[in-house]
Amino acid sequence: MLRNQMIIEAEVDNGRKLRVYDNVFDMEYRNNLYAFAHASKFQIGWADGSIIENKKHQFLHSVYSAEDLSKIEIVERLNKTPAADEMIGHTLTKCVLNLSTPADVNFVHSHPEDKILLYYVNLEWHDGWHGETLFFDEAGKNIMFASAYTPGRLIAFDAKIPHTIRPQSHIAAFYRLTLALVYTKC
Repeated sequence: MLRNQMIIEAEVDNGRKLRVYDNVFDMEYRNNLYAFAHASKFQIGWADGSIIENKKHQFLHSVYSAEDLSKIEIVERLNKTPAADEMIGHTLTKCVLNLSTPADVNFVHSHPEDKILLYYVNLEWHDGWHGETLFFDEAGKNIMFASAYTPGRLIAFDAKIPHTIRPQSHIAAFYRLTLALVYTKC
């Protein structure tokens, strides 16, 4: 385990839990992952949720292939951390690099899969830049937990927990990068 690694566990609603892991990777790997993310080929088309009116707000993303995952070795590296337990009994079904900007509009949504491991890719983030991940009650109305965008942070959560991001401020780094590893039960 790396120094200064913190684990927070929170129950959001109806027994749905999330865990926050800080500093799961060493700085060399974080730099390599950031460089790989910046070199990714992005496409337009990711949208939050299934509400038709919201689908006009599409985002830049990059779906990582098995070859990409092999190059970045993220699953192998996660297996050497306390977050390894999050993957037990689950199969990785997709990995998506999400890119957001201050102009993006985000909506509360959930996913049909079972679990998400969300990694904050940026190497630097400052107070006032915002970009938090917000987790809501089952109705999607009340914020139950907010995670500050903290470089090197990994959040493991039940994919059915309604969530969204607070857009980063206009003074923030222009690109807010998150890597979402999506799992289903075996």
